[in-house]
Amino acid sequence: MTSVDFILIYTGSTINVNQLIFELKQKNVNPIIKNESNSARLAGFGITSNQDIKLYVHKDQVNKSKEIIKNLRI
Repeated sequence: MTSVDFILIYTGSTINVNQLIFELKQKNVNPIIKNESNSARLAGFGITSNQDIKLYVHKDQVNKSKEIIKNLRI
């Protein structure tokens, strides 16, 4: 699989992202989570500015994911 197989569906705070991840997994959608602040911390660079977390899903699951986001109203 290449990066073009995954589409950015949401960018937001930790609280909203965690809620969305839970709902996506309930519908058998497995998102890819990109958290640059956490990655920097784990690499030893310290925490950068409070950056939003990004969620990606496989392009086949975009419509299902957008419907879940719409229903959550986030």
